[in-house]
Amino acid sequence: MSSLSWSNPILGQLAPTALLLAVLAFAAPSAARADQFPAVTAEEWALTSVPGEPGAGAVVLSKKGEIRLMDLGSQDVSSTMTVTVRLKILTEAGKEYAEVEVPHSSYFRLLGFSGRTLLPDGRIVALPKDAKFRRELSENEKIYVTSMAFPAVEVGAILDYRYEMRFDSPLLLEPWYFSERVPVRFAEVVYQVPSTLQARSWSRDPYQVGLKSESTTNRQGTRLRLWAENLPPVPDEPYAPPFGDLATQFRLVPTAYKDANELFRLMETWESTCKLFEDWYYGPARRRSGSAKKRAKELAAGAKADGPRAVAEALYRFVRDEIETEDLPGVELRKDMTPDSVLKAGSGDPADKALLLQTMLEAAGIDAKLVWAADRHDGLVDLRLPNPAWFDRVLVAAELAGSQGGERVYLDPSVPLLGFGRLLPGLEGTAALIVDPKKPEEVTLPGSPHDANGRRATLALELDESGAVSGRGEMILTGHHVWSETPDGAPLSEIEAAWGERLESRFADFEIEELTAEGSPDAQEVRLEWSFRQNQEEVLGDESQIAPSLPLGPATQPFATGVELRRSPVFFSFGDADLLEMTLTWPEGWRLEALPQEVDAENRAGVFEASVETDAEGRTLRYRRRFDLAAARLNDQGLYEELRALFEAAQRHDAQALVLARR
Repeated sequence: MSSLSWSNPILGQLAPTALLLAVLAFAAPSAARADQFPAVTAEEWALTSVPGEPGAGAVVLSKKGEIRLMDLGSQDVSSTMTVTVRLKILTEAGKEYAEVEVPHSSYFRLLGFSGRTLLPDGRIVALPKDAKFRRELSENEKIYVTSMAFPAVEVGAILDYRYEMRFDSPLLLEPWYFSERVPVRFAEVVYQVPSTLQARSWSRDPYQVGLKSESTTNRQGTRLRLWAENLPPVPDEPYAPPFGDLATQFRLVPTAYKDANELFRLMETWESTCKLFEDWYYGPARRRSGSAKKRAKELAAGAKADGPRAVAEALYRFVRDEIETEDLPGVELRKDMTPDSVLKAGSGDPADKALLLQTMLEAAGIDAKLVWAADRHDGLVDLRLPNPAWFDRVLVAAELAGSQGGERVYLDPSVPLLGFGRLLPGLEGTAALIVDPKKPEEVTLPGSPHDANGRRATLALELDESGAVSGRGEMILTGHHVWSETPDGAPLSEIEAAWGERLESRFADFEIEELTAEGSPDAQEVRLEWSFRQNQEEVLGDESQIAPSLPLGPATQPFATGVELRRSPVFFSFGDADLLEMTLTWPEGWRLEALPQEVDAENRAGVFEASVETDAEGRTLRYRRRFDLAAARLNDQGLYEELRALFEAAQRHDAQALVLARR
């Protein structure tokens, strides 16, 4: 599992951790030397497909990494990582893997990159210096990705590349991925651990490939080698879990450092890990919080009469709204970042803002603790392994006194307009840690039921004498749909603009007019209203066809693969509930020519139902369509088949038109 989502899985390198990020230091790619890479074997040249993976566009023939952890006792200035990869292009589609991306920064420094393309006719084309392209990921922190595009790539070509990294801390190591999106014939990693450092290992092997290992120890330290062979590709399927959930991987976590006289506990337990961060980061920063505490008391004074919750809400909204969020993941603090400095600057990353909020809550008499959390889209967290690299953000758990003995509320002040006590969908139901040097607490963050995340659309349509359709529409977005279908933290004006584009796309034959949005993204409810009229050039005159599922449909089947071929579980961001109710009226001289068939499908995965009521005498039709997905995660094969059945029913129904014709 990687705590940062921007590592490129095809590289398989240790992705930079939040501790190893800041400013760029990059050397231009050097020319490839023949002695940098092993000779290509006859077997490698002869390989044209991978057994068991007939559709593979490319294959990693070998991937090797060596990580040398710095020895503080020997005055090492940094740790190093060297990666060597050999990849073969098997099909035209496989050429997409001929571009390699490497993330880097001042703490995780790319010192050189060399590569070459070997062609079946014997030619060797070195990677030219102008083959690199640098993309900035963070302007503030100077984080970059450098891409290398290999030259002269064709089917049958073999790509060799090698690069070296240096990094300043061995503490927050990311995992080494043996797996890739393409098959891997052989992968290995070697760790050189100095005798001054003690470490614990952890691995994940979801497809039971089988990791092999060997180690040797001498006075200088331990050499640990791990390898695996014939790894299947990590599936890239619709609604698949994150790469880290499905990849074979290994992680090394330093647990203690010893010098000649003393043993220093590092990440041995959650207690020692929390103490480490309290001593290095949070504690020193809190000692510079006089201005933050003073401001907290001023804000609390105006809300104190309404109780602790009102005080907490006032402080939460201040930090959320008045302190700009810098997009930098991780749970540690940057140098000189304190509650007072964040307050003065008016900006901070999620860890900075969480510490500021905790400090202000405590100053107002509300017990509050920091919480380490991770977005589920970055992979599973395994709390059995004490390691802060699992987490990508810091929340605050506030204890509010009440008649029932108190209430714990989880707060994320880093997201604009996120309501008090609400969490983004990627955090709901995930494993988290309440940071406490004496008694850390493993928790599961609260989640919302699927029907709290809804889209309820109501349409009133009218067919006129000419055969043109017009009407009004209303849609209420609730819960996570406010965030998933609109710009995160957007004001109503941006939500209105975003949905205006969607409605124009879905009602392609109509002119959308008078679109308005009202409500509160803060409360996770927004109401949209609009009117629409069919474009005159689309009016047929004697017949009118209407897609009754608009604007929530039509549904399409994303799970075309049967259960026998599906390799991964299903991973939705959240469960949800769609409801569409539509009324249609028509004038005399017209009749209903065709109606969509009614459906009533319900199983463990959810519900799809559609019904039609007609009143021929009153020339009125009422249509109702409901589509609920009850679960966000489906790990069972039977559930997968039931989910496919729901989407199949929805797709088949939504393909049917409602047709009116002139008598």
